[in-house]
Amino acid sequence: DARARATMTPSATNNDGDEDIAVDTSSSPPPAKRARIDNEPKTQPPPPLYVARAMLKCARLGCVPCRYVVLNAAGQPPGANARPETCLRYAANAAKAPGGGEKRLGLYSRTQRVLTVGDGDFSFSLALARAFGGERIVATSYESRASLERIYGPSCMETLRELEASGARVAHGVDAADLASTLPRSANDGDNTHDGDNAYVFDRVVWNFPCVARNADGSAQEAALKGSDARSAEELEANRILVEKFCQGASRLVASDDGEVHITHKVGMQCDWGIHERTATQQSETGESDASATLTCAGMVIFDRCAYPAYRPRKALVKKGFPVSDARTFVFTTRADKIATTLEESAKVVQKVTT
Repeated sequence: DARARATMTPSATNNDGDEDIAVDTSSSPPPAKRARIDNEPKTQPPPPLYVARAMLKCARLGCVPCRYVVLNAAGQPPGANARPETCLRYAANAAKAPGGGEKRLGLYSRTQRVLTVGDGDFSFSLALARAFGGERIVATSYESRASLERIYGPSCMETLRELEASGARVAHGVDAADLASTLPRSANDGDNTHDGDNAYVFDRVVWNFPCVARNADGSAQEAALKGSDARSAEELEANRILVEKFCQGASRLVASDDGEVHITHKVGMQCDWGIHERTATQQSETGESDASATLTCAGMVIFDRCAYPAYRPRKALVKKGFPVSDARTFVFTTRADKIATTLEESAKVVQKVTT
C-alpha cells in the first residue's frame, strides 16, 4: 500500500513488554501551508511524537474515539469516530469521587504543582482537581470573573466554586504573555514553592489552545467573537509572538531541575505557529543566555481528550466548543540533557511512535 500506514500490532517491543506503534510516513501528505512572514527563521524539524500508554491500550481494545485519534495521528485512515464520552476510560474517570486520591491523570500526577494558564471555563483545572484535590493547583484566566460569567454562564461559576472548595487557588487577569507581572503573589502559598531567586516554582505550567483574543487596547477581536481561528498573516504573527512570550515567562516559573511547560494545540495551528520552534528561535536570534533559552521542546504527545472527563475545550470569548482529535501537547523541558521526564520510558506514561 503506497499510503502512510500504522499498525495496531506493532513491530517492536520495549523493555516493559509494551509494543511500539510502527508508522510508515514515506508517503505522508505534505504539511499544511501557512502564511509566510518576512525574515521568518528556518523551519525546525518536528519533535518526536508520543502516545499515552493508556490511550494506546484503549485503542487496541476497540475504543472507537481512541482508535480514531491514534490512527489519524499515525497517518492511516482512521475510520469512524465517536464522541469521547463513549470511551470506557472517560466514563470510569467521570464516575470517580472528586479528590479521590488518584495518582495520575493523563500527563499529570498528584505530587506535581501545576499552573494552568488561560483555562477558558476552568474545566481542565477542574479535571485535575477532581482527580488529585486542588491544594497543588493554581488555575488562572485572562478574563475577569464577571467576564467569564457573561461568556460561559452559571456553569462556569459552579466550576470556580468547586475548584476553590477543592483547595485550588484561582486567579483572574493573568496575562500569559506577562506572567511575571500579572500572576498574583498569593499563588506561591503552600509548600515547595520557592527555588533560589524565583518567586514561584511549579512542576508543570500548562496552556491548552492559546490564542490572541483581544487587541492591545483590550477590545475583543472580531474573529474571536465569532469563534473563528486566526488565519491572516498579522494574526498568525501575533499568536507566534504570544507563544514565544509565554515560553519566556513560563520558563522562569518551573523547577530548574525537572520542570516542564506544556502547550496543547491542534496540528493545523502548530503548522501555522511553529510552536515547537518558539524557544529555539529566541535563542538563535538573540544569542543571549537567559531563562527562556533553557527550554527545549523534547517531544509532542497526542492529546488524550478522554483522560480528562470534566474538560470542555472552549473558544476564548464565546461559549463554543471545538474538536480536538488532531491536537498535540508540546512538552518543553528545563533539564540540561533536554529530556522531559514525562516522555522517559521509565515514567511509563507515554510511548514513542516510531517511524
